This record gives sequence, C-alpha cells and structure tokens, in this order.
Amino acid sequence: MESLIELCDIIANNPEQFRDKIDWICGRCPQPESLLGGSPRVSRSQVNAVLAIARFLSKCPDSTDNRPKSVILEFIRAIPTSFRRSFWPQSYNSDSIASFFVDFLKYVYESADSSPDFASEIAGLVGEVVTAAVNNHDTNSNDSAISRALLLALSQNFPPVLPSDAEKLINYLLDQLAMSVPASPREVIPGNSETSSSQSSPLNVNHFQGNEVSSPANDSSRGSMMANGGGVYWKSGAIQLGNVNLINEGGGAMFRQQVALFEEESVESLEKQEIAFKLIAHILHKVSIDQKLLEQVRFIAKKQLQSMSAFLKIRKRDWTEQGPILKSRINAKLSVYQAAARMQIRSLVSLDVDAKTSKKLVLETLALLIDAAEACLLSVWRKLRVCEELFSSLLSGIAQVAVPRGGQPLRVLLIRLKPLVLAACMQADTWGSSQGAMFESVLKTCCDIIESGLTKDRAPIDTFIMGLATSIRERNDYEEQPCKFQVDKEKQAAPAVQLNVIRLLADLNVAISKPEVVDMILPLFIESLEEGDATTPSLLRLRLLDAVSHMASLGFEKSYRETVVLMTRSYLSKLLSVGSAESKTLAPEATTERVETLPAGFLLIATGLKSAKLRSDYRHRLLSLCSDVGLAAESKSGRSGADFLGPLLPAVAEICSDFDPTVDVEPSLLKLFRNLWFYIALFGLAPPIQKTQTPIKSVSTTLNSVGSMGTIALQAVSGPYMWNALWASAVQRIAQGTPPLVVSSVKWLEDELELNALHNPGSRRGSGNEKAALSQRTALSAALGGRVDVGSMSTISGVKATYLLAVAFLEIIRFSSNGGILNGGISLTASRSAFSCVFEYLKTPNLMPAVFQCLTAIVHRAFETAVSWLEDRITETGNEAVIRESTLFAHACFLINSMSQREEHIRDIAVNLLVQLRDRFAQVLWNSSCLDSLLFSVQNDTPSTIVNDPAWEAAVRSLYQKIVREWIVISLSYAPCTTQGLLQEKLCKANTWQKAQHTTDVVSLLSEIRIGTGKSDCWAGIRTANIPSVMAAAAAASGANLKLSEAFILEVLSTGIVSATVKCNYAGEIAGMRRLYSSIGGFQSGAPQTGFGSGLQRLISGAFSQPPQTEDDSFNEMLLSKFVRLLQQFVNTAEKGGELDKSQFRETCSQATALLLSNLSSDRKANLEGFSQLLRLLCWCPAYISTPDAMETGVFIWTWLVSAAPQLGSLVLAELVDAWLWTIDTKRGLFASDVKYSGPGAKLRPHLAPGEPVALPDINPVDQIIAHRLWLGFFIDRFEVVRHNSIEQLLLLGRMLQGTTKLPWNFSHHPAASGTFFTFMLLGLKLCSCQSQGNLQNFRTGLQLLEDRIYRASLGWFAYEPEWYDINNINFAQSEAQSVSVFVHYLSNERVDSLQSDSKGGTSENGNSLVDANDHYHPVWGQMDNYAVGREKRKQLLLMLCQHEADRLEVWAQPLSKEGISSRPKISTDKWIEYARTAFSVDPRIAFSLASRFPTNTYLKAEITQLVQSHILDIHCIPEALPYFVTPKAVDENSALLQQLPHWAACSITQALEFLTPVYKGHPRVMAYVLRVLESYPPERVTFFMPQLVQALRYDEGRLVEGYLLRAAQRSDIFAHILIWHLQGETCEPGKDASAKVGDDCRQDVLALQVIALLRDIFTAVGLNLYLFPYGVLPTGPERGIIEVVPNTRSRSQMGETNDGGLYEIFQQDYGPVGSPSFEAARRNFIISSAGYAVASLLLQPKDRHNGNLLFDNAGRLVHIDFGFILETSPGGNMRFESAHFKLSHEMTQLLDPSGVMKSETWDHFVSLCVKGYLAARRHMNGIINTVLLMLDSGLPCFSRGDPIGNLRKRFHPEMSEREAAIFMKSVCTDAYNKWTTAGYDLIQYLQQGIEK
Repeated sequence: MESLIELCDIIANNPEQFRDKIDWICGRCPQPESLLGGSPRVSRSQVNAVLAIARFLSKCPDSTDNRPKSVILEFIRAIPTSFRRSFWPQSYNSDSIASFFVDFLKYVYESADSSPDFASEIAGLVGEVVTAAVNNHDTNSNDSAISRALLLALSQNFPPVLPSDAEKLINYLLDQLAMSVPASPREVIPGNSETSSSQSSPLNVNHFQGNEVSSPANDSSRGSMMANGGGVYWKSGAIQLGNVNLINEGGGAMFRQQVALFEEESVESLEKQEIAFKLIAHILHKVSIDQKLLEQVRFIAKKQLQSMSAFLKIRKRDWTEQGPILKSRINAKLSVYQAAARMQIRSLVSLDVDAKTSKKLVLETLALLIDAAEACLLSVWRKLRVCEELFSSLLSGIAQVAVPRGGQPLRVLLIRLKPLVLAACMQADTWGSSQGAMFESVLKTCCDIIESGLTKDRAPIDTFIMGLATSIRERNDYEEQPCKFQVDKEKQAAPAVQLNVIRLLADLNVAISKPEVVDMILPLFIESLEEGDATTPSLLRLRLLDAVSHMASLGFEKSYRETVVLMTRSYLSKLLSVGSAESKTLAPEATTERVETLPAGFLLIATGLKSAKLRSDYRHRLLSLCSDVGLAAESKSGRSGADFLGPLLPAVAEICSDFDPTVDVEPSLLKLFRNLWFYIALFGLAPPIQKTQTPIKSVSTTLNSVGSMGTIALQAVSGPYMWNALWASAVQRIAQGTPPLVVSSVKWLEDELELNALHNPGSRRGSGNEKAALSQRTALSAALGGRVDVGSMSTISGVKATYLLAVAFLEIIRFSSNGGILNGGISLTASRSAFSCVFEYLKTPNLMPAVFQCLTAIVHRAFETAVSWLEDRITETGNEAVIRESTLFAHACFLINSMSQREEHIRDIAVNLLVQLRDRFAQVLWNSSCLDSLLFSVQNDTPSTIVNDPAWEAAVRSLYQKIVREWIVISLSYAPCTTQGLLQEKLCKANTWQKAQHTTDVVSLLSEIRIGTGKSDCWAGIRTANIPSVMAAAAAASGANLKLSEAFILEVLSTGIVSATVKCNYAGEIAGMRRLYSSIGGFQSGAPQTGFGSGLQRLISGAFSQPPQTEDDSFNEMLLSKFVRLLQQFVNTAEKGGELDKSQFRETCSQATALLLSNLSSDRKANLEGFSQLLRLLCWCPAYISTPDAMETGVFIWTWLVSAAPQLGSLVLAELVDAWLWTIDTKRGLFASDVKYSGPGAKLRPHLAPGEPVALPDINPVDQIIAHRLWLGFFIDRFEVVRHNSIEQLLLLGRMLQGTTKLPWNFSHHPAASGTFFTFMLLGLKLCSCQSQGNLQNFRTGLQLLEDRIYRASLGWFAYEPEWYDINNINFAQSEAQSVSVFVHYLSNERVDSLQSDSKGGTSENGNSLVDANDHYHPVWGQMDNYAVGREKRKQLLLMLCQHEADRLEVWAQPLSKEGISSRPKISTDKWIEYARTAFSVDPRIAFSLASRFPTNTYLKAEITQLVQSHILDIHCIPEALPYFVTPKAVDENSALLQQLPHWAACSITQALEFLTPVYKGHPRVMAYVLRVLESYPPERVTFFMPQLVQALRYDEGRLVEGYLLRAAQRSDIFAHILIWHLQGETCEPGKDASAKVGDDCRQDVLALQVIALLRDIFTAVGLNLYLFPYGVLPTGPERGIIEVVPNTRSRSQMGETNDGGLYEIFQQDYGPVGSPSFEAARRNFIISSAGYAVASLLLQPKDRHNGNLLFDNAGRLVHIDFGFILETSPGGNMRFESAHFKLSHEMTQLLDPSGVMKSETWDHFVSLCVKGYLAARRHMNGIINTVLLMLDSGLPCFSRGDPIGNLRKRFHPEMSEREAAIFMKSVCTDAYNKWTTAGYDLIQYLQQGIEK
C-alpha cells in the first residue's frame, strides 16, 4: 500500500505524463457493474486502489481525467452495500474498515473542498449514504458496526450535502439517533427560582467555592486546603453548594430520581446521540436550514446543556453503577454534551448580529455555556480527559460567541469569567510545571479574549485585568482552628489561588506580549515586592519575582529596566546579609530566592531579550553584578565565593551567547570580562582542563584558609569538579563569547593596581601573601601541563599568576567546549577561530620572559585541546561531522593567515601549529578555503598601516614559499587528481589570481613541481601517487593530452593553466549562451518537440510539480535535453561497436559539466530531476563506454565536479560505485571472467591449455582493463581525500569493495589485469586499515570481514597458472610490475591488527565473533581452528606469492636489466610445506599454481602430491592435479587412485599425449581417460598431433588409439586424409639403411615445424610481436613428402646472386635509404622474425643453417627452412661445428645493431624480444616436451644419439628463476653475435656447395 500511495503522489505532480499509470490504478478498482451486483465483494488490492485514487484526487482535484472521479463516485454510491461483512476482504477486521473510511472520507473531503464541481457531484450522493448508514446503525445486526464506523468517520470529515437533503437529514438524525433528551434540572428538582436558575450558581460573581464536598477523587490531593471536612475559602467564607445541601437535607428522593433518569439511557444510545449531534453540527456548517428546524436544534442542545449541571454534581457513590461501567457511561455522556455544545455554537453563526432577539439568544447561550463550564470545573470528574476536553470546548465556544460581537456580550462574559478564572486558579497545582488542562484552557481563552478585546472594546478588558491583578493584594480572613489543625502561617499568607493568579497573569503577559498590559500589572507586582506583603521571604515573593522576570523577558524597555534594577538590588542584598546575625533566622525561602529564583529570573530575561540595545545593556549590568558579587564574596568568612557567583553564570552565558568577541570591545566591558574570569579562576568555577584528573585530598568545608584556597585552585585545574554541572557548562559557553583579556596594549600585565583592586581589602589573598602566590603559581604550572615549572615563575606575583590562570582557563576552555569557535555568525570562517584570541596575548611588546613563556605554553595547550576535541569527535556523522570539519578548516585558515604576522615568534608558532595540524588531519590539504588562504590570502591580509619593511617582506615570502611548496607536494603525493583539480579551480579565479601580490612566487613554486611515472623527485618513499593507476588518473585529471601508454612527466603549473583556461572557456560558453537566450526572450515554445528531448522534458516536468518556468529554467531544460541526447548517442555508438570521437566526447561532457556547475548556486528547484539525470549520465557514460579514452574524459570531469563542488562528492561517488558494480554484473574489463577474455589460456586451448576451444572476443579486453585501471586510480585518489572526514563516502567505497570481493571470485584472470587487480586489493587493504580510525569504530567487524575477503580474493589470483602478456608497451609492463610491488610493500608493512583474537578463531568485538563459536566456521575461510594463526599463515603465503609475481612482472618489464635478483631470504623446507598446506586449504588450485611457479621444488611437489592423494574426491574439476597421482609408479602399482580418472575434468592435448608414452604401459584407466579427452575436442583440433597419435599405435596393445583414430576419421574428412598420409609415411620400417636416410625423413621436419607452430601460438597468445612461419609439410611415404611453398620469399643465397653486398646493402636497395619509413619497417620485420627464430633455434637446435636455408620475404622477414638436423644431430657426422644456439652472422648484426657494439636501441629491442619469447616458451615447457617425447621411438634421426629429451628440458632451464632465465637468454644472444663458427660454416658451404655466403 505504501508503494501505491507513493506512486499516486508522484503521479499527482504531473497527471498528464502518467495518465497510463492512473488508468492502471483505476483498472484495479472495483468496477461499477460488480459493485451494483447482487452480492458485491472487494479484494484488498481493490480497496487499496480506491484509497489511492481518492488520495490522488485530494492532491490533484483539477485533473482533466474524469475516470478517477467516476471511480470515487461509483464507490460512494455503493457504500450502502458495504454495510455487509461479506463486502470486505476476509483479512479486514472492524478496525481496518474504520481506518479505511476515515482515510477515504478525509481524501474525499479535501477533494470536494478544492473542486466545486466535484463537490456538487458528491453532494448528490451523501444524503442517501448517510440515511442508509443511520438505518443500518439502528438495527441490532452484527453488521451495524460497519455503518457505525462510517458514521464516526463522517463525524470527522463530512462531505458536501445538498441543501434539499440537509433538512431531511437533520430531521432523520433527530428522529433515529437523538431519541431521548433528559429533562433539565429545573423540571425535576423542585425549589425556588434561585436554586434552579443560572444566577444561583455557586460560581456567580460574589459566590464561588474552593472545593466541593470531599470525594474519593480529591480527598488526599487537597489536604492542605481542608480542615474538619469544611473547605477553607479565600474571600467568600464557607458557603456550601446549594444542591448538595438540598440532597443532604431531605431532597434525596428527587435527586435519586434524577440519577435514575440518567441511568435509564444506555451507552449505545448516548453514542448515537453524539454521532447525531456531530453530524448535525457539520451540516449546519455546510448549509443554511429553515429557522424553525434551527430553533428545534437549539432547543435540543439547550436541554442537553441544562441537564449537564445536575449530571456533573452527582457523586461517585450516588450511582448504582460502579467501576469501568460507570466510567464508560460518564465518558459517553460527556461526549454527548461536548457534541451538543458544538451544535449549539454552530446554530448561532447565522444569527443577525443586530437583531434584539439575536442578542437575547446570545446572552442566554453565554449564560448556559458558562454554567456548563462552571459545572465542569467543580465536577468530581474534572480529572477525566473527556471532561477536560469538554471544558476546553465550552470556553472556546464562549469566546467564539462573545468576542466577535463585542459590546454587551463581551462585558457580560468578562463579568462571569473572573470568578471562573479564580476558581480554576484555586484548583490548579501551585508549583507544578503544568497547572492542568483546565487551567491551560482558561489561560488560552483569556488570551484570545484580551487580544481581540484590546482593539475593539478596551475598557472592560482593562477592568477584567485589573480585577485579577488587584485580587492578589486583598487581605485574607482565616477561620480559627485548633492547634493540631493549624497550618503554617506563611503558607496561609499565600493560598494557592493567589499564587496561581500571579502565574496566570504572568503567562497572560507572555502570551499577549503587549506593553500596555505589562504596564498595568507590573507596577502592582513591584509594589508588592517593595512595600507590600511580599517584601519578606515567602512563597508569594518567589512567585512574584518569577512573574516580574517573565514580564521583563518580553523586552519592553521600561518594564525591563525596573525589573532588572529590582532583581539586582535583591541579589546583592541577599549576598550582603549572608553571615549576619539576622541571616540565621531567615526563612528557607530566602535561600531559595538567592540560589534559584533570582538566578532563574536573570536567565529568563537573558533568554527572552531580543533587542540588541537591551541585550548590550543587560550584558553590562550582569557582568557588573558579577564583579560586585565576586568582590563582596571574596571577603565572606566561612563561605565560598562560588556559592554566590556560580548561580549567575547561566544567565551570563545566555546573554553572551550572541556576543562577538572579535569586534572592538569597549574598555569598560572588557574589564568586566576580565574581572569575571579572574573570579572564576579564583573561586574554582571553571571545569577542569587537564585530561587526567589528579587525585587530591577532599576540600575543607570551611574554606577559609589560604592553603585551602590553593587546593581549590589546583583542584579547579585537575578536577574533579566541585560545583553544579550547569555552572561548568555556563563557563564553557561564556568562553565562546569572551574577548581576549587584553585590557591595554601596553604593559597590560605589568600594572598590578587594577588586578590588586579585584581583591577585597579584607581578604588575605592580596599581593603581599607569598603563600597564596605560590599556590596560584602551582596551579598555573599544572594548567600549562608542566610546560613551565613553578621555579621559572618566581618573578610572577600572586595576582599575575591568578590572572594568567584565568587566561589559561579561558583559552583552553574555548577549545574544549566547542572546538574553539567563537560567537559571531553562522559561517565558520577563519575569523571565528579562537586562535585569533590566543595570539592576541603574544602581540604585547616587552613582556617579561616568564610571562611570555607562560603565554606561549597557553597557546600550545590550547592547540592540544583543539586537536583532542577534533579527535574525540571523529566518529560524528551528519551535521556534527560538518561542524567538526568546518572547525578544523577555520583553524587551519587562521594559522595560514597568521604566517604573515609582523611578529616573528607569532609566525614561527603559527607555522609550527599548522604543520602539526596538517600532519594529524590530512583533509586540510584538499580543503578549498585552506587552499584559498594559502595561495591568495597570506600577504593580502597584512595590515595596510604597516610601513614597508623589506626585511619583513623577505622573511614572510621565504616562509610562504616553503610552506606552499610542502603543502602542494604533500597533497600531490597522496591525491594528485583532486589536488590538480583544486589548483585548476583556483587558477580559474583569474581576477583574484591577477590581483594577488605574490603571483610570481606562486608561479615559480608551481613551475618547479613535476609529477609523472617512475620515481618522483618531489617526495621520498612510496606514496599513493606512486601507484601507477593513480598517476595515470592524475594525468587524465590534469587535462593534458598525454599518451598514457608512454612515460610522461606532468608540469603542474603549465597543465593546470591550460586546463583552467579550458574550463573557464566552457563555463564562459554556457554563461554566454544563457545571456543570449535571456536577451532574446527565449525560444518560441509553441513548436512541437520530438525525439528523446521531448521524452526527457516529460520526465523532468513529470517527476516534480513545477512553478511557471522562467527563461533561465527553460534555457536549462533546453540544454539538458541536448546534452542527454548527445551522451545517449555516444553510448549507442559504443554499443554498436563504433569508434568514439574522443575530442567530441570530451567537449560534450565538459560543456555538460559546466552547465551543471553553473546552476549549483541557484536556490531554484526547477529541472532538479533533469540535472540529477545529467549528473548520472556524466558518471555512467565513461563507465558504459569502457575505453581508455572515455575513461580519461570521465576522470577529468569527475575531478572537475568534486573539486569545484565538494558537496557533490557523495553523489558522484555513489553513482560511480553503482556503475562499478554494474560492470561486475555485466562482466566488463577487470571483471570479464568468461574464458574467452582470459588471454593466453583461452587462445591456447586445447593444445597447451585444458578446455574446449572458445571463440575469441570481438573487443580487446585489455582496453577495458586499462579503463578500469584509470577508474580505480580516481577511486584511490578520492579515498585519500575523504578517508578522514567523510564516513558517508568511506561507506560507499566499502560497499563497492564488499560487492566486488564477494564469492564466487568474479575477476578476469587475464595477465594484463594483474596490476589493476592488485591495485584494487591495495585500496581494499587501505580501507580496512581505517578500522582503527575513530570514524569507523562502529564498523570494525564489517571491515575485518572485508579484510578477510580481500585476502581471499588476492589469493584467488594465484588459483590460475602464471601467464605473460605483452601489449608492446614498456610503460604498461612497468606499471604492472610497480603496481604489484606497491601492494607487496603495503602488505609487508601492514600494521598488526589491534583487534583481540580469541584462540578458537575469529575476531571478537563486543562479544560478537565472525566465527561461529560452536563449529568454528568462518564466513570466508570455512572451518578453522585458530583464526589468528591461520590469518598470519595466509598473509605470509600471499606475501610470498605477490613478491614472486612482482619479480616476474619486473623481469617482463625490464628484460635487459643488469640487476640480478635482490636478495630474498631463503625459504626453509618446513616453510614450503606450510605454504603448500595453506594454499591447498584455501583453494587447491593455488597449490598447483604454486608448484608451477617453482617447478623444481621437490619438497613442494611431494607435499602437494600427498595433499592431492588425501583429498582426491574434492578436486575432480582440476586437470592440473593429474600429474600428482597419474604417475608411472601408480600405473605399476595399479593404484586405486586411478579409479577417479573417469570422473576427472579434461586436460590439454599435450598433457594427454604424455599418458600415451610407454612408461604408462597403456593402463586401461589411463587410456580410457586419454581417449575421453581426445573425444571431447573437435577432430580438426587433434589433427595437429597426428604424428604423435600415429606413433602411439606402436604401444596400442588394446587397440584403443586405433579405435579413436577410426572414429575421428569418420567424423572429419580432413582428419581422415591427414591420417592416411601419415600412415603412409610410416611404412618405411627402420633398419640397417636408416642412417643413409638421415636428413631426408620429412617426419622430422613435421616435428620441428610442430614445435615452431606451438611457439607461434604461444607468442600470439601472450601478445608478443614475434614472427614465425611454420610452413606445412605432409609426409606421403618414405623419403617423400609435400612441402608448402613459403610465398613471396627468396633465399639468402639467391639474393647474393644479384647483389654482392650484405643484407644491410640489400635492404637499402630493396627498401630505400636507412631511416626511411620503408627501410625501418623492413628492419623491424627482420628483428621480430629473427627474435622468433632465435627462440625456436635455441630449443630445437637446428643445424646446417647455411644461406640456402634462410629465406627472406618481401617485407624483410626471415624464415628458416629445412630441419634435417635438429636436437642432437648436425652435419658432418655430428661434429657440431655450428656452436652458436642460433645463427647471427655479421650481416645480420649490421641490421640488428647499427652500433656494432651491442649498444643500439634496435639490438636491445631484439634481445628483449628474445628474452620475452624464451620466458613465454618456458611457461609451456611440458607441452612442448610432450609433443617431442611421443616421437622418441619413431626412428627419426634427431633421436639417434644422446639424450634429446633431457637436453631439450635443460635448454628450458626450469631450475632458473625468471630473472636468471632472462640473463641466460641475453647471454645466448651475446654468444651468437657474429660468432666465428657461424661465418666459418658459411664459408665451408660456399666452398663445398657453392652456396652464397
């Protein structure tokens, strides 16, 4: 229902746009035909829909859609049918139905009230509905409760009714519901006319009763006013109630008859009467009816009210009913009376005011209502709520009848009102906070009457007020009573009525707030206080003092001054009388007056005064009073001055609450402030200022010795506080409004005369008392935190010490109370920093060294207090957090401004404090106001009156340069994006920038600051800006058009000025368009709009109700639609795979950002939704497009937004977090977890990697990863900015991290994502480290769980085999390595968590644990025994793996680095075993990855083998586990573990080929698994390994391989053809003639080219730009085969036939001169092909590399052919003359290395490619070896000698680390460089074969 109501409210704001939604809701309402059926029934949803439509009409009554109105009208028409229970849903009870009717009729009433047409339609139906309800209610059926609910709802909100139906309804209601009207008292109780007439009322003018005869309700409550059962009455004596006497004297029978008549009425009939009277009153309010019928209504109401007095006089015991039944009857009857009174009042509205009959009727009605009110007031039921409501209703009616008419009715009313008021005062609580509802009703009525009467007929009003006022001064007569009943005379002198009349008059004055009323009453009160009964202490005096203070608080000058003089004189007189002989006999009220009443009065006046003039006067008077009190109190023997000064402090605090201490203060007022704080320090009234309270001895109760006073001073510093806590709070508030206590600028501490004058001559604490001085110095030293010892203060006198102690108290309390913000305004600016006061003391010249030392210590203590205050409130959120941050920034700005002070010591202190503040609260670095002060205000704020002082200017300039540079560099090192954004914003302030005096200084400073990739010279150590993604984001945020794929250096100033200019231009474009649009009056709005813009306009105008649009609003709407449309077009282009126009996208986003920022300062809410949508699009579009260019633009505009408008920070971050989580759901970039995006692993399927081959992605995943990398850099930048001061944004980042690290692992495992991945994990650890920060204390458990998720996700990266990836970008590779290195650095230096860990596991916090205490189950780690131990093991494993990954990436990024491996601590055997177990417990795949990283570690392999075999059932899905249990040994033993193979996941083909080798003996289970693997892949994929499969037939005893080959041949024709040719190639049986065929067997070429093809696939998969051409060779028989022609090539020997030069000359001939694009392109092709074949040659060891076997294509690429000699064979009987691993002749080196000494870029590039190719090949060593291994028994010549497989494995050097392998490959290249054996072999071939060399 709530959502439906919310939807209706949105629709009501613009029904035209959401017409379809209205139709939908109307469709859910009950249809007319169903309502008019025989037995209609509605569902809950239909009832809710009707209610929603009614609400919609109440909010939008003028809707042009008629369907909602028809729905409501049809339902109203059907209401009579709803009186059956079967109509409603079964779940609806009576309360639900009643609630529906109340809400429904409320909405219908509001709709009709706003729409006359709709009201007339409703009016036609209401009469019939009410009639039906009355009829049904009159029955006794069970369904009558429904009609009663409707009638009750109608009595609250009665809809319009037709005049013709109104009279019928009234008659019908009277006939059906108001059936019996009891007779009036005069008809039942006989007696004289006085007894029964209204004039005989006991509350007549001269007769009123204080208390009725005692009843159970008030026997105990009025004990003080009763004696011997008789009432004690003020003024009138004891006159008993006439009717009660009548009952007691024999009229009991008739009284009982009256009771019986009342009891004859049933409660049900009373409820019906109440409903009828309420409905009639509503009808009378709606329409005018016939006079006769109106008279009948009045008569009925009159009869009811006449019977009321008799009803209320009946006591509890006279009723036959008792208990709840009686209470129910009383409530019902009184409700009837209330309804009758309202009906009677309504009936008088239409009377002619001037008609005589009307006046008579009005007077009669007034008399009747007043009699009824009197009866309520005296009733035993007056405490009932319904009786109080009846009384209030009667008084309201009385005022409503009499006040508008004035004249006689008003005078009659005032005459009758006075005794009523006095009676109410008699019954009210005297000292309670509330005098009861009846008293409040009387007060409200009196206020209404007086306020209205003062302007109409003032004379009777004055008489009424004066009558009440003078009544309190009349003497009282008291009856003589026995001693035991005698009451206290003081209390008798001030009966309750007198005290309450005083309160009433005071409250009247406050409520009316008219000076003429105050002037009538106040003189009488003051006269009583000064000359009358209230001159002596008494309750009457206390009440009068309270009353006059209330009247003075109204702020009328005359009354204020008279009252304040009186109260001041009274307070001083009380003080002077203390200790005198008379004071011992004073009443306790005297103490109450001094301690409570007068201070409360002073406070009340201070609170109430609004006039600045009076507040200033009052401030001076109060401070003067404090000075007088302090001086007088100091000399009082046996009393503490705190007792007298303390009660005044709250009033002083209040009157100083708006005093600005920074303005010029009059010397006289300043001295009063000084005196106040002097006495506050002297009397120990200030709250303690030491954090740790020092235990001291208890204070003496007499407090009259000097030693005791010294103890007080010390305790005042250290605590505990001895006085009222309110006084301490008041002192804190006073401190905020106290100016610096610097009375004179010259020798203000040297002149002690004034200070000594503050001591009373009778006091022993003057300047001559050294003992007192020592105690004050001791306290001062303690206050300064021991910064100045007592011995250093010997030159400071006692009064000086007290004064300095007062200064210490004041300045420290300023900061401890509210952080150090002074009074004086709403905005927290530097001028309101309390440091402005602290520094004032240091400006005084010629201070004594000891005094200066103390003042400096006070400054530092104040600073410590400010820091403590800020740190204590770090957990604050919402507005409190805003105040805290504003306070911090105000202090920082003031300290910055103080750097230009003339006094050097002040400058030094300011810089010292500023640096401390900056280091403790880093958020000041990025605060706009602080940066403004730093860049523009330092020299501009210097006083203009100072004469030019070159030395001072130079000193300030030097200091300024130092601080600015430090500030900018530090902020750049943590958040370079935001820092640059802020600097650009400041540079945008062109005018300010030009006017600044120190422009040249700033320019020179900024121009020296450069940031960029690599190590920064600006700062030492690793900072946030060293994270590559952050630096890349910084480059994007700078706005410079940099290629992030290359190394860059940013000049902060130049890029800042360019970007600032661009931003200003965009802002100027928007402003110019806006002015143009306004100047031409906007565009014509009549043209129809089409397309997306019109839809946006509908959305904008529909979501919020809009006032008429201004030109500015329409301009905004036009541009909004334009920008939204353009941004949507960019998104659509990206969706379709189109290329993004970077410059156009940036321009559109920048213009949109400028538009958004230009409207932030506007208070108008127009187009709010449109701007929200624009902001959303600006955040989402770069994320949606997900290209590096789009993300660069995104970072630029996001930085612009959060820098120019920090208030948007949370909104921008919230949208970006949502967009980030969206990329997880849509699997983009860093979260592209699908196999096809995994990089090399996907491309090498199924040959070298397990799994089905997948289609490669349409887009390059690396681009999206780089986009995520930029985005992440911006997030980290924002984290550093907000980590200390925005818990909201920290929680947003926490939400992002939680959503990202949730299981299952959803990251891409593409190798190019490693740096971005670990940068994200670094952000996670950084956020988790904030759990020790105060502002995240409440989230420690969540952060601990997040940290576990971070560790789990980080380890998850190593669940995949280590891969390489190269994007031909050295900067990217370097940044990847650096990213992981920074993560390792942070992880290794991470602080041990401070949370307590229990021994069973889990971090305990407040009794809660992340681990289930019963089964030790952790939500991240699962089952565990000891959380702390497990956490440390996982951390050590992660650290080792990350260090290894960082080393790997560093080698890839710097393959030629001469630096060897940095010394790593040797890992013990036990540690390797622990690593293996920990990894396996987290994820078994991590253990296998660990083994692949350290392939020769036997301890690791042994432990993993044991783990695999013991957990064999849990790892079926991991192919990498196969080598650990499928071993030759397991085959020999026929291990039971092999039984798991049928369930195992498929491995790669090369892995499966290993199991076909003879050592596995064709084991059935192994063979079955291998064939299942081969069957799972397409035959075309397996065809590549046909030679190996044909060789496997040799060992195929079970003919399983043969079966597979036949089945595959049936499935694929290509497979069948290739199989046939290879089988033919095997027909030559090896024998004695085999050696003669060496080099001629084509199968050997096939094997070599298979390896080359695998290498090519590897290089392609990892992105290496290496060229290999594995041409096709198909053996067709012995010594026969088909060889593919390598196109567009010629051999080197052929090239030599046409050119006598070397390759260098040939290339110039074919491709142009050196340096030309074509030559360099050919050279690059030669390099990449030479490097590719260098790696292949190292592994295959092909010999016979003469120039006839080297081909060159027309692009300059090298191709090797003829692999007749590979592995262990070579020409010339294996003499191995060609000793180099690959051929690199002199002519080749001429192309590769122009320098000739291996120091050229091209040579380095060649060697780098060789190293990377070798490293990539090493990763797939086993796959390559297995391919060769299966050919071992093929009889190929390459296997004829030595250990070809073992040597091949050795050439991979698996025992080497990556760096060692890189160094090895580099040495191979160096060794091959122009080796003499290579040239020698070419010469031999030339001489023997004639092959050109």
